[in-house]
Amino acid sequence: MQLDMVKSVHEVCKANGLRYIMLGGTLLGAVRHKGFIPWDDDLDIGLLRPDYEKLLDLLEKHPIEGCFLQTFATDPHYVQPYAKLRMNGTRYVESFWKNIDMHQGVFIDIFPLDRIKMPGSRATELRRLMAKEITFAIWRKEKCILQREGIKRLEVVPSTLIALLPKQTLVRLQNRLVVREDREWEYASSMFTSNYTTAKVYYRLTDFDTLRLYDFEDTRLYGVANYDEALGRMFKNYMQLPPESKRNSGHVLAEVSLGE
Repeated sequence: MQLDMVKSVHEVCKANGLRYIMLGGTLLGAVRHKGFIPWDDDLDIGLLRPDYEKLLDLLEKHPIEGCFLQTFATDPHYVQPYAKLRMNGTRYVESFWKNIDMHQGVFIDIFPLDRIKMPGSRATELRRLMAKEITFAIWRKEKCILQREGIKRLEVVPSTLIALLPKQTLVRLQNRLVVREDREWEYASSMFTSNYTTAKVYYRLTDFDTLRLYDFEDTRLYGVANYDEALGRMFKNYMQLPPESKRNSGHVLAEVSLGE
């Protein structure tokens, strides 16, 4: 299902001159396993912000058969600041989303990559962390089940206060924080990755001039040509398999149904 969805997105991008890349574990899976990481279930792609917005516009006007494009604009109770393409007629409900009345079918993630001045700089990381707190505030407004233990309970304080603002205000504030298309900056990053800093996840704009196709299961998908540099920043010894105790997707599921 995920493979079918990404194949369709690939064709839309190819037909309309939009450049996408595999991100994170998806690129790692392509390089190390020629497809999905066996114990993972994510499929993530990213596009520079202008191409991301064009892709969303195309997918709204010309929906992929059997799929739903999920954004703040298309699903009033959606909680993430990036798009998901969901498979209709399926259910893939993570435990902390189970109380939210939104489309929760099998999905692939589509991330915008926004311009940054310098990877890992204090100013860039402050923007990312502020955007992250707004995301947590939106989760709280939509009754996400997010538990924190010990000192981590303090993490909910900023988002609890920010959540007093209307959701649409939070979405606008988040976009103002991260979208920098008016700047002549040479780097881009996903400002919505909670586990990695911009020092670990960034690309040069020129990387998108020399994309290459990688074998991925029974198809080929685009990624940056300098995969060793990109994966090395994120995972260090990325060709080494993790211990069996850490081979899991990180998702705790409340419900799964693949439909017919």
